[in-house]
Amino acid sequence: MAFQTHELHTYGRPYRSGGLPVQEAAGMGLTGVAQALTTLKDQDPLFSKAFQKKQWDRGEVVATADELSEKMFVLMSGRINMVCTNNEGRRLVITTLESGAIFGEGALVNRQDPNVFAEAADQSVVWSVPAGKARVVAEQFPILSWGLLQTYGERLLQVENSLEDVAYKKLPERLAALLLDLSDQDGLIVGISHQSLADHLGTYRETVSAILREFKSQELVKLGYRRISIEDMEALKDIAGIWD
Repeated sequence: MAFQTHELHTYGRPYRSGGLPVQEAAGMGLTGVAQALTTLKDQDPLFSKAFQKKQWDRGEVVATADELSEKMFVLMSGRINMVCTNNEGRRLVITTLESGAIFGEGALVNRQDPNVFAEAADQSVVWSVPAGKARVVAEQFPILSWGLLQTYGERLLQVENSLEDVAYKKLPERLAALLLDLSDQDGLIVGISHQSLADHLGTYRETVSAILREFKSQELVKLGYRRISIEDMEALKDIAGIWD
């Protein structure tokens, strides 16, 4: 397919669907990638035709291991957990992707971990393109390659932080940090089960539940069905080792 360039206007400046100016792409994070791709899909018929759009609810499997090797995916809104399972069926959330992330790189490089699948952490909107078209659109629209590179960087950073936490922090500290990360501005965590928290920490649900009960006895949190309310934010930060 011949390379084509279509003049667009994004952020009040000329934008070329074939690629971004180097200085502009270099400063673009994943949120910027999502915004640029939305504009590109609205204004470039060639780009729009390549992708399929679908909405997923929390907990739904967005892509199996096989599908991650057969399609490239773009997360346009929401969050996606990349989950690894072992032979015993235990789950570990190895990374959480934010809006703008590109995954399913197996469609480009013919390699994919057979034990990893993608699951919606929140209500999410995801675009997908089959492997046969993925390489073509990635070459024709370099912002996709840039987004993939940004995603690799974010995933690597999350894995490094997780390894550091496992090496130097005990489970109560790690759980406290996770609760703070998942909570909204009012200190609420809604729709997250104890099992989901355990999946993030690589431990058992019973262990998480026991620690949460201890937090409750210290009046740090209030517990409900798939609902946790942080009552003492500063004390939880002290446990997590987070200081402003």
